[in-house]
Amino acid sequence: MISNKKQELVFEKDKTCLRDGISHGPLVTDNVRGEILCAKCGTILEDRVEDSGSEQKLFTAEDYGNSTRTGLGSALSIHDKGLSTVIGNTDRDASGNSISTYMKYTFNRLRTWDTRSKSSSAERNLRSAFVVMGAIQPKLEVSDAVVERAAYLYRKALTKNIIRGRTISGMILSALYIACRESGVPRTLQDVSSAGNVSFKNLSRHYRIFVKTLDLQVDSLNPSEFVSKIGTSVGLSEKAQRDALGIIEDAKKRGLADGKNPVSLAATALFLSGMINGEKATQDSIAKASGISSVTIRNVAKVFRKKMELGT
Repeated sequence: MISNKKQELVFEKDKTCLRDGISHGPLVTDNVRGEILCAKCGTILEDRVEDSGSEQKLFTAEDYGNSTRTGLGSALSIHDKGLSTVIGNTDRDASGNSISTYMKYTFNRLRTWDTRSKSSSAERNLRSAFVVMGAIQPKLEVSDAVVERAAYLYRKALTKNIIRGRTISGMILSALYIACRESGVPRTLQDVSSAGNVSFKNLSRHYRIFVKTLDLQVDSLNPSEFVSKIGTSVGLSEKAQRDALGIIEDAKKRGLADGKNPVSLAATALFLSGMINGEKATQDSIAKASGISSVTIRNVAKVFRKKMELGT
């Protein structure tokens, strides 16, 4: 993109340079560089001056293929990807004058067909799904990148026609949970279920359908990712959280973490670490913060104490 605006120096005779308290020559405005300078001594008094004139730009043939657009960017998490158009209801032309009766009738028909073209079942499905996901995003505190990944997965599922006969909220929340797993965001299925007000059993069923139909390879959760979240919730110190990470790594080396819930491992490690460091963190408080029953924490803790010979 090449600007065809020629450099123009504007002399302002009614304004003079008063540097060092002495009147110098008149001021000159450079509309290309955005500078105001003295015509006599050359001192630049102000730079980056905003140009209030009209904008004129010349596009070459090479620029048309690389031109950018302004406004809201395209996003998969918007039902129309942010590229929809709206026909206004003003019935006036660009000059503000009322259009003829024939043109009013024509635009009314165009508005009708424009509305009908946007009311397909797939369009309504995407609109409903992304409204649900937009309400859940701040509750789970996930980034826009995770939301975009979830929107891609949901669109892919809609293309394969696996949404039919299933709840929209269950499928979009399953897609969001998978996106969290793929992005390494520590959110459990219980967290997503509670935030979306969907039963854990229903969400688990939809999650399995997603993984099986789309042939996804979802890595298992890392217990270490939940240590900081749970430890901060129950008020454990940084040292206790670091010791909990050490307990988890030791359990992995001994093969004690195989087949166990990653969240229960993190909760148990924090409980044992709190006891070792003499900090008050009961099983009930940790169970409430992690969403794991206190019985599970107690059973896993017994195994850890026996196999790892912890001094608790």
